[in-house]
Amino acid sequence: MKEKNHKKPEHEEVVKEPLKEQEYLAGWKRARADLENLQKRTDIEKQTYRTFLKRDIAETLIPLADNFKSLVAHAPDTSKDPWAAGVVHVARQFEQTLADFGIEVIEKIGEAFDPAIHEAVDEVGSEDQMGKVVEVVQAGYKIGDTTIRPAKVKVGK
Repeated sequence: MKEKNHKKPEHEEVVKEPLKEQEYLAGWKRARADLENLQKRTDIEKQTYRTFLKRDIAETLIPLADNFKSLVAHAPDTSKDPWAAGVVHVARQFEQTLADFGIEVIEKIGEAFDPAIHEAVDEVGSEDQMGKVVEVVQAGYKIGDTTIRPAKVKVGK
């Protein structure tokens, strides 16, 4: 008896090979997309963490900034007192450090009252300044759009 050759026809092997390649390619594309999504999520999480860290640092440093402002406001004439000039210089450096961290001071007089960044502590009779900040009692601070501490202001009524 003749032995039959149980080989598969060649066209079946040719058909299965591209299917395997397509399967591997699809898997590779899914893995690549998963990696890109993970990298994007990680970048967003890092940015969020940095923002929270900056906010924590700012909340700690704001009282020091207030003290420096008060110190500079009550400093003697800096042209006659080198120590006072040094204190003013350190206060400016500190303000610059806050700015480098992205911490902005809220203390503009004449701008419209915004409850998101201002806290009204008093109303002052001033028709030409109605609804506007007339005086800043205590400076506020923000990072980007996030208010760390609202500015305490007097508003025209």
